[in-house]
Amino acid sequence: MYEIEMEKGIITLDEYKLINNYIERLIENSIPVIFDLRHLRKILKIPKNEQKLYFDEKEEKRYRSFKIPKKSGGYRLIEAPVDGLKLRQRWIKNEIIDKFKISEHAKGYKKHTSIYNNALPHVNKELVVNIDIENFFPTIRYESIYKFFVYVGYNKQVAHLLTKMCTNSKKHLPQGAPTSPSLSNILLLKLDKRLSELAKKANAQYTRYVDDITFSGSKNIKTFVPTIINIIEDEGYEINKKKLRLQYSNQRQVVTGLTVNKKVSVSKKKIKEIENAIYYSKKFGIVEHMKKIDCQKSFYKEHLYGIAYFIKMIDKEKGENYLKGLDEVDWIY
Repeated sequence: MYEIEMEKGIITLDEYKLINNYIERLIENSIPVIFDLRHLRKILKIPKNEQKLYFDEKEEKRYRSFKIPKKSGGYRLIEAPVDGLKLRQRWIKNEIIDKFKISEHAKGYKKHTSIYNNALPHVNKELVVNIDIENFFPTIRYESIYKFFVYVGYNKQVAHLLTKMCTNSKKHLPQGAPTSPSLSNILLLKLDKRLSELAKKANAQYTRYVDDITFSGSKNIKTFVPTIINIIEDEGYEINKKKLRLQYSNQRQVVTGLTVNKKVSVSKKKIKEIENAIYYSKKFGIVEHMKKIDCQKSFYKEHLYGIAYFIKMIDKEKGENYLKGLDEVDWIY
């Protein structure tokens, strides 16, 4: 490859070697070879007169934003990419990001896993500890994402362009982009490793569903809670202290919306929740429904689908009806 250019003197022998090393590195990681802006535009079929929308000053027009009020005050910002960007973000997710392994303890936004898989390890435990990471996606910044694309083999220009397409005007992961959850799982690999090693020492179970961290085991894992928080903060994240929950076996123990006291189960309350969500989202739109119920989940769509898939395991017809209803909702993110 590129032998003809070298023979014609268009490139030197050293340049030829560098190009081949670059290509080999990307092929070794099973990801697309991308040389520069022009090449990326060609792959993603972005017309030259539209490239500013993706890479330049028009970036504020790339997302449709809406705010969901929080019980604690303030708002959760949801940023839904415009259709063209969403389509290309899905390509980046499928062809690049998803080619890399994530922690076995990360259960969210992962093929063949759901909130059921996240809840299952925590069944029949003396104590279940839930910890929520505050402002999860906004905490994951441009610099970390750029380093990931460089690490997997892309040159600085391509890494910059890919990072630009995965971040917003404030240079962090937008909540609502198809790439954000997958990138978060990749970039939290170190956190997952540290927390899983701590869980092993504590003879406990550890899982993470996006920003929802769960430890479970005997009552003595309570003594490890300060260490868990220290590790999370040391990795650059903050916890939502109001959502820190210690649930003992004589109480209702809940993990990502599912009860885990004796077995993984869905309460009547959750059945009502999914039925209302389908009905009102189809009638008034998902945005208005989330505002109405004061939804603060960063993975609300996945939460509902997880409940539906779990119900399907118990009652196939009922579960499939819920899944069909969810598929008919106009999910803008």
